[in-house]
Amino acid sequence: MSTKSEDKNKQDYHKILLELMQLRETDYDQFMNKLYEALNGQFRSAIHDSEPKEDKRQAIWTMIEYFSNKEEYEKCADLKRMVEEISS
Repeated sequence: MSTKSEDKNKQDYHKILLELMQLRETDYDQFMNKLYEALNGQFRSAIHDSEPKEDKRQAIWTMIEYFSNKEEYEKCADLKRMVEEISS
């Protein structure tokens, strides 16, 4: 039996996924920023899920390239640390 906290986390997770899918098609800048916020915050543990490490690394490097082009180097540094976490 799941707790209210676990149920809330699942609801939050599904809500953010739906929002991200919609944003990816309509507002790529907002999509990337929302994805960064999620990975750097409440959903940081997603980088340690069962998905293949290489897929996660490639996705994060795509984000690093995007934020580098926007000259948002602090975000790039945070994302590089995530890649290192995945690799360790």
